[in-house]
Amino acid sequence: MLQLLDTFEAFITNGMEKKINRREFIRKSGTLGVITAGASMIPGIGACSLLSPSADISVVSGAGYFANTLKAIDLIGGMKKFIPEGSTVGLLINSDFDIPGTYVNPDVAIAAVKSIFDAGAQSIICLQKVKEEYWERSSYYESHKDILSTLKQVETNVFPSEYNDDDFIKLTDLDNNKALKETEVVKAWLECDVFVNIPICKHHASTLLTGAMKNIMGVSTRKANVTFHLGSGVRNDPDYLAQCIVDQNLVRKSDLCIMDATEFITDNGPSGPGTLKKPQKIIAGADMVAIDAIAAEILGYSPGEILCVVKGHESGLGNKEYSDYNLVELNA
Repeated sequence: MLQLLDTFEAFITNGMEKKINRREFIRKSGTLGVITAGASMIPGIGACSLLSPSADISVVSGAGYFANTLKAIDLIGGMKKFIPEGSTVGLLINSDFDIPGTYVNPDVAIAAVKSIFDAGAQSIICLQKVKEEYWERSSYYESHKDILSTLKQVETNVFPSEYNDDDFIKLTDLDNNKALKETEVVKAWLECDVFVNIPICKHHASTLLTGAMKNIMGVSTRKANVTFHLGSGVRNDPDYLAQCIVDQNLVRKSDLCIMDATEFITDNGPSGPGTLKKPQKIIAGADMVAIDAIAAEILGYSPGEILCVVKGHESGLGNKEYSDYNLVELNA
């Protein structure tokens, strides 16, 4: 009942909540931000039932990235749905870039950290080291410095990371994988109770989209990532690279993805500088394939053009047909 009331309050005070179908989302993905609170119902989009307030995937649009991240989480049932009391949470944030539009906005990441702790997590470990200057870019840094100071870090996982027995593990029994037969990954990724993936939607030269699935390369050593790019015998073979990314995600799926599609580069990725696009969207849900399919369309591609999305769907990692889900869009 509390969740129902909270969602109803968001509906009344913060904007119009809509269940959106695939065709309508594709048509309006670049323009939904102009729809303001109180706008009339758009043809083709039905109101979300208050009897079933929790979405499978949420898309929240607007300028307040911190608050909108919290709203996106609330719309999919709240963080407690994903975080058991007393759990250890592994957090992977795409933070290790300097040019705007190439890294997750820290407001989004700080909101996620707050929500995880509020849900009752015992500890959070950053699976790839997050530099202090990253957090300092946010206006929410000072007010959340206390909880940020409690974050644990895999200190040696700084790109390009080298293997060590304390922080990494070699996986050599991946015979069921199609391409990636062995890899080196952060131990904490496999040991944490819950894995929360916080990627950015942006361009990538080899995979077209840097999103939820590709973010998993952040738990790998440099040697493993070289295998992703060169293992087929062809440098940056897009088909092989995409399959390796999917294979590693199959080792352990994300329990929750919070995608930053607020401001990102549409070319010259992943490091930029590039042409900036500013849809001001936060996407949240558990299916990383569906979330990457949505992100692809926001970036300007069809899901079928993104090999990670195609192969992720084919491998059973997730469902690229996001219209199969209860998808709710909120304009804050």
